[in-house]
Amino acid sequence: MLRRSLADLERDLDPAVFCRIHRSTIINIQRLQAVELNADGDHEAVLSSGARLRISRTWRKALLDLAGGGR
Repeated sequence: MLRRSLADLERDLDPAVFCRIHRSTIINIQRLQAVELNADGDHEAVLSSGARLRISRTWRKALLDLAGGGR
């Protein structure tokens, strides 16, 4: 098994397709269905699989810009 940091993996992925949304999560933008606020006021990425993943404040702007919803 090969061990790599998520930052190393992120560098090898196409930035037009993949986006980091948390220090431990990278998503495929093509699977992104929506960005929603949860009950705690945190943003979540809703994927086509139904998975809901927390988006950290650090990475939120990059995701919204890539998804076309940036301010």
